[in-house]
Amino acid sequence: MYSSDSQSTDFLKIKHAIRHFNTPEGSVVKALDDINLSIGRNEFITLLGPSGCGKTTLLNIIAGFERLDSGKILLDNDSLLEQPPHHRPVNTVFQSYALFPHLSVGDNVGYGLDVAGVAKKERNQRVSAALDMVGLSGVEKRRPSQLSGGQQQRVALARAIVNRPKILLLDEPLSALDKNLRMKMQLELKNLQSELGICFIFVTHDQEEALTMSDRIVVLNGGKVEQVGTPDEIYHTPASLFVSEFIGESNIFCGEVIQTNDDGCLIDSQGIAVYSHDGNLSVGQDVTLLLRPEHFRLVSDNAPADNSKQQISATLQQSVFIGRDHQLNCTLDNGTEITALIRGSLPDLKSGDRILLEYDIQSVHTIPQGRG
Repeated sequence: MYSSDSQSTDFLKIKHAIRHFNTPEGSVVKALDDINLSIGRNEFITLLGPSGCGKTTLLNIIAGFERLDSGKILLDNDSLLEQPPHHRPVNTVFQSYALFPHLSVGDNVGYGLDVAGVAKKERNQRVSAALDMVGLSGVEKRRPSQLSGGQQQRVALARAIVNRPKILLLDEPLSALDKNLRMKMQLELKNLQSELGICFIFVTHDQEEALTMSDRIVVLNGGKVEQVGTPDEIYHTPASLFVSEFIGESNIFCGEVIQTNDDGCLIDSQGIAVYSHDGNLSVGQDVTLLLRPEHFRLVSDNAPADNSKQQISATLQQSVFIGRDHQLNCTLDNGTEITALIRGSLPDLKSGDRILLEYDIQSVHTIPQGRG
């Protein structure tokens, strides 16, 4: 678990990073638009965002495969930008694995050590230790084509860690794996990072992957940082409408604050009253409210009143069973469509039924409009 008390974020600093690309049409795209970021020495940090948001560009700049137009990248307060890629204490694991098909597994893993002129005895010891760390002891003599996709991924990891880098960069390395293997490798990668005690910078567009593996997540959009935070912060307290819609499922209510008190405020959302515990809002202010589907509970019409909770009537459009949960797609009286995720058994419901949903007022997250 990442702790700001035990891990300084001054290890890798990215300051005012800007990178432009010229398009064939003659326009200019800002792949990185004034990125500022500090990363800890032993941190597992994930760069998350849609295609074209700048995450791979930033990874390639740290590795030295791309250049910055302006800005700084400091590692332990020393600039990385003047160092060529092969001199940086950084290794990259690519999506395609990039293994040499004509070399054995052992020679693939030891290739960097051979180039560095490491003595044969030490080289073999380090190759053996790296393969053991990724659970592939005894396969040194096999060729990559004799391994499964998951095993090839482990070989790529062993090759990346055998040189003892300070930073390991991972560019969507699990995207080619099937779901079950991918989930297994997520946990193995997290355990490996903890065992090595080095910085992992992981690129993905998969939200669940980022939430599962990361100490902190950097959400990128259009070359800008939308939010940096722990998985819990990113999911439960998104800083912008983009983050709230990109991470997980969201029910969005837009409205105006019509009443405030010490306990929170009342928002009118197209005729639907929504309560929030946020006491920092003022009457007349436009806000966006976020409620996750799992924050709802299905209740009976005669459920007792509770000041900490609010009830809201809806018309059921569709009920879908997804594993342990039922996904209820509903419409409120003002036409707003919402989704509720209800765990456990349900009464016999059909499309068109009126239902009553309840949520804890503390679960409502408010985003002042304009932070999109």
